[in-house]
Amino acid sequence: MEWKIIPRPRNPRIIKCDPIHQYFKPRGIPLTDIKGEVDLTLEELETLRLSDMEGLQQKEVGEKMNISQSSVSRHLEDAHKKIAKALVLGYAIRINNPVDFYHCDECGHTWRFPEDQKVFKHCERCESTEFHAHIHTDPPL
Repeated sequence: MEWKIIPRPRNPRIIKCDPIHQYFKPRGIPLTDIKGEVDLTLEELETLRLSDMEGLQQKEVGEKMNISQSSVSRHLEDAHKKIAKALVLGYAIRINNPVDFYHCDECGHTWRFPEDQKVFKHCERCESTEFHAHIHTDPPL
């Protein structure tokens, strides 16, 4: 009998941050001339926003994102290392946007991210601006 290790399914991450720009780079240097780039995930960006900008404790960040405090700690450490590397070495920072679907906090509507749009400003059903992104999961049935 052969044993197979099956990882547990990931909890849906709740992301309220929807970045306007996908790249940040040193000023005056074309992106094609930059020697490297670092990929910052949306999870890492959200933990930075909640922890560093909003001043929340890691436990509070975890509760808002539906992840554990240890995952928050890991995301923060990874994000800080990536940003430091980009600043010191002059690399570009690319924000990776793996959003699976959006969920409106007001009306409960769930929708997928259309390929032809870069940024959502409101719910497509009720036009509320109170919505959040879910990543790495399937939408609720």
